[in-house]
Amino acid sequence: MRYRFLFILLTLSLSACSFNAELVTPPPLPTLSSTSTPNSILATATSTPMSVMELPTETPPPFPTFTPTTTVQSPPINLGVAPITFDANGTYRDVVDTLSAGTSKTYSVSALKRQVMSISVLQNIADEQWAHIPMRIVGEDDLVLCPGDCTFWRGVLPSTTTYYITLFPLQNIRNFTMRVAINPIGVATQSFQFVSADGTASFSYPDDFAPVRVSGLPVYKTQPEQVLKYIDTQAYTGTNLFGAYFMFGSSSDAKTVETCTQPASLGGPETIWGDVTITGIKFTRSEAVGIATGNIYEQVFHRVAVDGVCYEITFLTHYGNMGAYSPELKVTEFDRPALLKRFESILSTIVIK
Repeated sequence: MRYRFLFILLTLSLSACSFNAELVTPPPLPTLSSTSTPNSILATATSTPMSVMELPTETPPPFPTFTPTTTVQSPPINLGVAPITFDANGTYRDVVDTLSAGTSKTYSVSALKRQVMSISVLQNIADEQWAHIPMRIVGEDDLVLCPGDCTFWRGVLPSTTTYYITLFPLQNIRNFTMRVAINPIGVATQSFQFVSADGTASFSYPDDFAPVRVSGLPVYKTQPEQVLKYIDTQAYTGTNLFGAYFMFGSSSDAKTVETCTQPASLGGPETIWGDVTITGIKFTRSEAVGIATGNIYEQVFHRVAVDGVCYEITFLTHYGNMGAYSPELKVTEFDRPALLKRFESILSTIVIK
């Protein structure tokens, strides 16, 4: 969020697309587990009691300065308000839609005070270019949750009201999926299930992670089939954390399988730390750190070859060098042990057949 202008520099025009929205009429507020199962993703509310940005280019620029411009841009054309609905007893909805550059669209959803809500966007993998999609989130009571510079949001809702989520993409985005999850009162998280396309691997993840598309930074051996971004807004606010990602990928390429557990040094010099056993599977764990103009990229890899397939799980954390911040900014170091614990909670559920 802090460097939203970096992504503006990346935007390119795509061809115009037809409008396609998947929306229905509003039911009562969600209270239990969702029965909706889009694209092999299942949601179930856990019993955990509640206590009351996208990757940049491979060599990101330093902290930027901007020259004011006299060009006056027209405000985006608003396409109206569309209500977001849940299935009976549902706790989330994946809304599929298409928007063109120069337009905006608002989605409305009602929720109760103290419920946990999360909003995230997964862009269509088939699109040629990753796009920056800012969002604004405001309550009907005029309480602003996000002023317009978010790319995700998750937190405890401050009031019982209708919330309005406005997306205003900087280029055309086709068939994107916006996930809106609202947990029952008293429930801190709900969980989702991922199953690989070939059905050989699965894991579950909590709703403080969400499926996203990344810009393709080559810090992994396999092409990630699933990328989850850590979307706990509080963990980013006022800290040096830019992005944290859990990536799962696999490959049956003979050379990749043969060298599966060997270090690759893709994002920085990689060091093997040894073997770890998770759900009965012995993974080789290694770590690497890459540094570029005040940005630090930490990678933790878990790799294993099973029945001619190399499986790779990557924890990628992108944060700013604390030495690059002026003291008056009062930026604090993000909670790295807590973040690693969240990564490990997903890894501990992996099953490979």
